[in-house]
Amino acid sequence: MSNDSHINFQKEAFLMPWNLTFLISAMAMVLGTMIIAPGEAGEFLRNMILLSTFGAELMYLGIMPKDKRFQRAVRSRINAEMSKQANTPTERLKQLSRSSLERYVRLKKYRDDIASNYKKLSTASQSLLDSHVRKIEGLMDSYLTMLHTKERYNMLQSDNRELEIARAIEDLRLDMEDDPPKVRSVKQRRLTILEKSLEERKRLKENKEILDAQMATIEDVIRFIHEQSLSMKDPEGITFQLDTLLNEVEETQASVSELEDVFNSSGSILDGIEAYTPSEATSTGTRVKN
Repeated sequence: MSNDSHINFQKEAFLMPWNLTFLISAMAMVLGTMIIAPGEAGEFLRNMILLSTFGAELMYLGIMPKDKRFQRAVRSRINAEMSKQANTPTERLKQLSRSSLERYVRLKKYRDDIASNYKKLSTASQSLLDSHVRKIEGLMDSYLTMLHTKERYNMLQSDNRELEIARAIEDLRLDMEDDPPKVRSVKQRRLTILEKSLEERKRLKENKEILDAQMATIEDVIRFIHEQSLSMKDPEGITFQLDTLLNEVEETQASVSELEDVFNSSGSILDGIEAYTPSEATSTGTRVKN
């Protein structure tokens, strides 16, 4: 389940453009009556405008922050803003856990050592070696993006939650067996949502496993280049390995993009299912039967 503790939905509702426009318009009407009707009649009208505005605003702030669609829209916007802010390498590094940061720093040390070792080799091959370093830097950028995406996945997803949904699907199917048609149709909608949620979670998990495998490959290749960087007996072979890996990383970017899209999506099937429990389906069925 996503953590909304950092989001003040009342503040977000208050700062919505249409709400601010409404308040500004009300204040403009009050100021207008002060000019047009400065007497007692004008004062009565101003009081009515203020009371009506105050009452409407209280009602709005009491209802809108609790609306699920509004919450999803706000959550989506804030996640998109956070994702945009985290788009620089410096911000991504700040958001990594200790273990992930250590993995990145260890790989960066290999990269720095490779660049240092290359400088000691003959000048005739420097242009080729410089291209190696640039390609390694590109791999490092992709590696950091993958680390950051994986951490967001680990924060938002749970293997236990997947098991809970799978059990809920089984319980709901059993519960539907002896239900009358009207009750079954209501529960079928819930079952469809659960099945879509489980399918999406499995797909995201598969993408996360692709990231794990690709990051391990990047680590292995950079370690190998580090070992070869002192003598560089086969620079053309290294070039081929780097080009092949860069092509693979570009293909893996599709998995990264899909994960990021789900994290930032207001319409994800994961949003509407978090509070589900098997007992909810039973109580829903009971209400329909009654």
